[in-house]
Amino acid sequence: MKYNAAIETGTTGLWYGRLIELIGTHARAETYDLLIQELLDEINYHKLWLIKHDEPHFETVSLDIISSEFVRDVDLLGESGGAVARFEYDLQPVEDILLQRCLLYMDYNRMDLLNLLKTLSNEQFNYTPYGKKRNIKQILRHICNAEEWYITRLGLTAENIYEINLGIKANEAKRLSVFDRMSLVRKACKATLKEIIPQKDGVFTRQDYTNYPLEEWTARKVLRRFLEHEREHTYNIRWYLGLKIRSYP
Repeated sequence: MKYNAAIETGTTGLWYGRLIELIGTHARAETYDLLIQELLDEINYHKLWLIKHDEPHFETVSLDIISSEFVRDVDLLGESGGAVARFEYDLQPVEDILLQRCLLYMDYNRMDLLNLLKTLSNEQFNYTPYGKKRNIKQILRHICNAEEWYITRLGLTAENIYEINLGIKANEAKRLSVFDRMSLVRKACKATLKEIIPQKDGVFTRQDYTNYPLEEWTARKVLRRFLEHEREHTYNIRWYLGLKIRSYP
C-alpha cells in the first residue's frame, strides 16, 4: 500500500514528516533518507498502537511512501517557538467524525504517556541527558504550554473559552503540580476544541505570542499538532529512559 507523506525541513537541518492518511503519526530525522525509514517504522507502530487501543487498523504489507507534500526553509523547525509548516492537506475541512477521532486519539496518547511515567523515580523525572535542554518534568510542562498555545492559534474567542473551561486563570494553573496541570489543561483544551473547531474554517493567523505572526493555521493543522507534539515528546521520554522509541512499556 502507498502512503502519502507531508514533509518539512528548515534552518535547523532537521526533517519532520507524517503520513497524511494517518493523522497523529510523526517522525523526525537528520536526513531525508533516514526520515523515510522512520516513517516506515511509524506506519508499523501506528498499526500496533491502534490494535492496542482496540481501534480499527490496517494491513502493513508492501509499504511504500510517496512524498506528496514538501515544505522547505521552515524557520527553527523542531525548536520551541519555531515555525511549523502549513500543508495543502491542512486546508481540508474537519468533519465531526475526524474531530471525534482526534479527541479520542488525544486520550490514547495521554494514556500511553501516563503509563510510561507512573513508575519513574524523582531522579528519573529530573534527569537531563547531555546535550538536551529539558528534564522529563520540564517536558511535561512544555506539553501543557504547547497545548495552550495551539488553542491561542484558534483566535481570541478560543483563548477566552479555554480559560472559562479551565476554571482558573492560566497563570494560576501553571502553579499546580505537573500532573494536576496536565489533567486540567487537557480537559479544558478538549472542551474548547469541541466548541471552536466546528466553527473554524479556512486559513487564519494570530499575531499574539509568536515570532511568526503570518504563520498560517487551519483547524486541521491545530488538531494534528496536538497529536503529533505529544507523540514526539513521548518518543523523547522513551529515549531518555533508554527504551525503544516505538514500543510499549
